[in-house]
Amino acid sequence: MIRGGKMKAIEYIAKVLPDGHLSLPEEIKEKMGLSANSRVKVVLEREAKREKAIEAFGTWSDRSDIKDGVEYVEEMRAGWSERTARIDHV
Repeated sequence: MIRGGKMKAIEYIAKVLPDGHLSLPEEIKEKMGLSANSRVKVVLEREAKREKAIEAFGTWSDRSDIKDGVEYVEEMRAGWSERTARIDHV
């Protein structure tokens, strides 16, 4: 939504900083026309883990060397216990 040449609303994923404040990227400040002490409405919602998982769906779809994604992942996982055992003994 745009009002007066600046965006009225924008959605993005923020990180809670150690001091409890939220990060606000410079590009969003510019798009929204914000400066120090600007007042904004904040609506908090936890990022859904399911949405993050869906983003990863089809990760290997454009790889010609991987014929079956499930088989590929199972082969990768098969070596995990051996690798973690080596790490544990270092």
